Amino acid sequence: MIRICILLLLAVMAATAVGQTVTGRVVDDESGEALPSASVYAKSLAKGTSTDSDGRFEMAIPEGKAVDLRISYVGYKETTIQIKSGSAPVEVRLQRGTELRDVQVYGARHDFGVKSSQMSAQVLTSQQVKEVPALFGEIDVMKSLQRLPGVQSSGDGTAGIFVRGGNYDQNLITLDGSTLYNGEHLKGFVSAINAEMVDNVVLYKGAFPARYGSRLSSVIDIGVREGDFESYHGSASIGMLSSKVQAEGPIWKGHTSFNVAARASYFGAIVQPLLKSVYDNKKAMEPYAKMNFYDVNAKLVHRFSESDRLSAVFYWGKDVSNSSPTDSETNFGSKNGETRTKKNETKNNWGNLVSSLYWTHTAGDRFLMNVNASFSLYDYRLSQNVSGYYESRKMGQLQRKTEEVSETRYDSKVKDASITADFRFRPVAAHDLRWGVKGSLQQLSPIIHAYSYNYDYTPTKETRMETDRTIGKRQDLLTASIYAEDDWTVAPWLMANVGLRYSLFSVENKTYGSLEPRASVRFLLTPAMALKLSYARMAQGVHLLSSSNIVMPSDIWVPVTEKIPLMRSNQYAGGVNYEIMKGLEVSVEGYYKTMDNVLEYNNGASWLNCTGDWQSLVSLGKGRSYGVELMAQRSVGNTTGWVSYTWAKSLRTFDRPGQELNGGREFLAGNDKRHNFNIVVVQRLGQHWKLSASWTYQSGRRGILANTSMYGGVLQEWDPSFRPESSTLKEQEYMQNRDDAAHWAEMPGMFTTYRERNNYKLPDVHHLDVGITYSVNHRRFGASEVNLSFYNLYNQKNINSVYIGTNNKKYVLKGICMFPFMPSLTYTLKF
Repeated sequence: MIRICILLLLAVMAATAVGQTVTGRVVDDESGEALPSASVYAKSLAKGTSTDSDGRFEMAIPEGKAVDLRISYVGYKETTIQIKSGSAPVEVRLQRGTELRDVQVYGARHDFGVKSSQMSAQVLTSQQVKEVPALFGEIDVMKSLQRLPGVQSSGDGTAGIFVRGGNYDQNLITLDGSTLYNGEHLKGFVSAINAEMVDNVVLYKGAFPARYGSRLSSVIDIGVREGDFESYHGSASIGMLSSKVQAEGPIWKGHTSFNVAARASYFGAIVQPLLKSVYDNKKAMEPYAKMNFYDVNAKLVHRFSESDRLSAVFYWGKDVSNSSPTDSETNFGSKNGETRTKKNETKNNWGNLVSSLYWTHTAGDRFLMNVNASFSLYDYRLSQNVSGYYESRKMGQLQRKTEEVSETRYDSKVKDASITADFRFRPVAAHDLRWGVKGSLQQLSPIIHAYSYNYDYTPTKETRMETDRTIGKRQDLLTASIYAEDDWTVAPWLMANVGLRYSLFSVENKTYGSLEPRASVRFLLTPAMALKLSYARMAQGVHLLSSSNIVMPSDIWVPVTEKIPLMRSNQYAGGVNYEIMKGLEVSVEGYYKTMDNVLEYNNGASWLNCTGDWQSLVSLGKGRSYGVELMAQRSVGNTTGWVSYTWAKSLRTFDRPGQELNGGREFLAGNDKRHNFNIVVVQRLGQHWKLSASWTYQSGRRGILANTSMYGGVLQEWDPSFRPESSTLKEQEYMQNRDDAAHWAEMPGMFTTYRERNNYKLPDVHHLDVGITYSVNHRRFGASEVNLSFYNLYNQKNINSVYIGTNNKKYVLKGICMFPFMPSLTYTLKF
């Protein structure tokens, strides 16, 4: 592929067009706030671009010619300006839209369409995210991404995503360029990102520009919205799951602005009782009895001049999930002089902290520099405390006394300090050059602390035994990267983005190097149709070992080591974009991706049961994935939305000597979901009402179901025809080798085998979500909005997980549906 890129460069080197670059900046007419990802399109030249994070744009136009630029941004009135080559930089002030027909909902997405060399990428604006109906009425960035082609959910109602066959840890999530290691709240049910602070979300699934690295499957670049530089305003909302407040305004009018938001949940107050009321098993919600989250976001921006600005971004989020005290203590009382007590306590909490300070500088109309210093922290903790007490007395005399204490704490912490310098320069009209460097130090600490105490007393003997041990240690990963790329307009019909990235990953006693070429080419077949091809090589120096236990997750980040090398991937993609008419576009893409040195837990292994080095729990293998993605979207008018479909396959092979899984045979990955179909429709009904609907159909996810043998009785494999009839914990008897299941459970000699990796598939998932929004402006205090949402409107019993249990002394497979039909109500006041 590198040779092909070199030949392409040599073949078209002489075709560089002659012209001049015009520059400008797009801002809000009232607040002066920059409008990033605004669409700038020159119809006469059949090309367009988009503004950067500071609202700036550049475009090459023929020398001595004047062109009309059409500038649009979601929620604002479209405007057209005329500009000549050689003109001074212009400032375009857009007014907020009032006519619904003129709203361009997907203005930023257009820039990844026919006129751009970029493929395998899409943009969601804050407005789009808010329009997708949400579980519990909680606006969710990550779940909105799940509606796009090539993106799969990790489970019904969860915010985790898999992109083009990659694992969850292969997604790079950034807030204004700073890494966020965990993008979820409430054990995956809610995104960690407060949509009130989001300006736009850019998703790259392939054709990665050289400025991005360190992950294999996707980049989720979340832009944090700047505050208003001219006036104060904000919002407050209350819903069934959480409440939030947001405020913004000038500190120094026209020069310094702030934007801050906070939210907190009260899961146990409304949602938990509601779920408990509809569950067949009333104890199903006990593991979530004390589960809540809160987060705080802030952004501060100061303009020193038109050329220099300093921005500070802060995020802090925390989740707490502890066992219920009423269910953790048992007092067996006194009987025949014996007293027994037992106490079980589990505390589980995790959180993210992200902070960054970055300086943006422009020199003239052709050069831009951005320097970003950031710090990220991810802290996961799980502690399990078990204590027991036994006392026996006879005739008032102590006969025996025992005490047992077991305390285990699992810690997984990541500290990431980074500094990045990015540069952009346009020497001539046909070339847009970017280059930069990045250095980071990551400290990863997967550590287990285990303490136990045993005391035994009899009148003739007294013994004490105490152990205290620590498993694991802190490991440091030093990464340095350098990149360069050129967005090259070779000819009006041919554009190419060619780049190269080189990274060094240094750990104790080992340094890895990675050369990563990137290339994407666009051929304009007609003014409305483009053919695109791309190639990207990526490397990743960290892994996430994740359990599938939804009640007690155990996610730990670990670095590459001498034994665990870099993960690497190669992705090839091709596709066609066709703009049928203004605001109506269809696209189709196909991709093929290979992955090396991916990790999987050994059969039955878990960090929660680790007694030594975590490296002994995993095996190294390789993967491949391929698929086809289709999307049709309408972006103008009172009816907007999109339809997407993905056919995909994801496979893994672990055949290295001593690390075989599945007997060394290729098997379907846990994230293999063959079909994914989504429809999203937003209908505006006059000035006050808006109706939104989303229908999703996905193939069920895969997992390992053990074949457990007990004296010749073998549990038969998963029956894919299994369909529970109720919303939770309904049972399907799928084996019966002996009626006396209780007797079997007491007998020694039970062992577990795994015949086939990921040998069962959950039933397919589908649900219809509907939202109705009524908004009204108030003369004295702003506006208010009421949203009524219905998740899973027709009450489909989607199964999240299964487990083996007993019923009437028979072994059965039990399926759990977490989210049946769920209504929600949210009220928002804007002031």
